[in-house]
Amino acid sequence: MIDVHCHILPGIDDGPRAIEESLEMARAFCANGYRVAAATPHMIPGTGWMPSAARVRNKIKELNLAIAREELDLRIVSGMEVALDPRIPELLDEGHLLGLGDAAWILIEPPFLHMPSGWEQIIFSVLARGFSVLLAHPERCQHLADTPGAIERLMASGVHLQANWGSIIGQYGRKVARMANAMAENGWIHCLATDSHRARGLDPAALKMARDRLIDLIGEDNLALIACDNPGRVLNGGTLAAMEVKGTMAGANKVRGWRFWK
Repeated sequence: MIDVHCHILPGIDDGPRAIEESLEMARAFCANGYRVAAATPHMIPGTGWMPSAARVRNKIKELNLAIAREELDLRIVSGMEVALDPRIPELLDEGHLLGLGDAAWILIEPPFLHMPSGWEQIIFSVLARGFSVLLAHPERCQHLADTPGAIERLMASGVHLQANWGSIIGQYGRKVARMANAMAENGWIHCLATDSHRARGLDPAALKMARDRLIDLIGEDNLALIACDNPGRVLNGGTLAAMEVKGTMAGANKVRGWRFWK
């Protein structure tokens, strides 16, 4: 499998504090069948979490060397988790943001509560610059959950969606799980990712539980698409495929399903 969203770099955000913890995560990735992971430290404009592209690349180089010394079959590639902010277009123009795997895919994190004013224009500006947008864990955003049709409008505009494994089985709460499961049933997930910050975020039992749940919901072929194939296409700068969905939720149930936070 390929992970397009994790916080494995040491001493750069709220992920591991030291490289020993990063190596513990690397061993957990390998144990769960991962061979490539994009390191996506937080990039939050106007805060202390604004790592330079050079710093992120240096951290990745150091970690890959340490992983090689441990003889682990895992490769770390570049990325950032960029907070949805009006300064994103400017930061892109100035070369401060790293795409996933150095491809033209930008991982953008929506806020957990309310989307910022003009958020649709921000995303349009990114797309207009020739970049593709992978929206990080939209199932955790209250605004999107409260707005019927918002996810469909995002997808219609060319945005693709990344859900967290843990969301499927309720690690972020029941309401997030309901939204994640509804997204899966409707074929509105393009990539699955761990969003892991520590090795415990890669617990094999939890990942197996999520896999089993997803196989029941969408089938093995769709699971392979969003856990392996599409993440690989992201890192190679390719075009993502949509799930083949059979028997989506009925219209009335689907609309009602979006009111998760009431």
